[in-house]
Amino acid sequence: MKVKVILQKNVKGLGNARSVVSVSRGYALNYLVPKGLAKIVSDDSAEKVISKLKNEEEAKEKRALEEKSILESRPIVVKAKAGESNKLFGSITSSEIQEKIKHYFDLQIDKKQIRLEKPIKKLGEYVIPVKLYKGINANVKLIVQKEA
Repeated sequence: MKVKVILQKNVKGLGNARSVVSVSRGYALNYLVPKGLAKIVSDDSAEKVISKLKNEEEAKEKRALEEKSILESRPIVVKAKAGESNKLFGSITSSEIQEKIKHYFDLQIDKKQIRLEKPIKKLGEYVIPVKLYKGINANVKLIVQKEA
């Protein structure tokens, strides 16, 4: 006998988190539910759950697009101590960029979303990609200036 479950986490060979799948009752009751990987849903509530999940996904996507337009609206200026060859004393990391985004735009971005290949060690202009949501990336312009 099959039951419908909503996956709480990605399950290899079964599906991604937040999807509704049909599995055998024993698999659901003995493995998925006890491990916190899924919750059983009735046939009636499955459609409601799917609709709710779809609305949540659309809301997240809309919020990510709004955040992208905010982040790309103006550059972030960072003042740092630098030597004569335009090399910084220290470096600018994703943590510092995260703080500047919070300060400039009042947005809470996780530093893991900031795709900085390596710390910035020179004065100049940089374009920093920030992953906001599936397939939605913002290119934040960062200007590093010499501290007076």
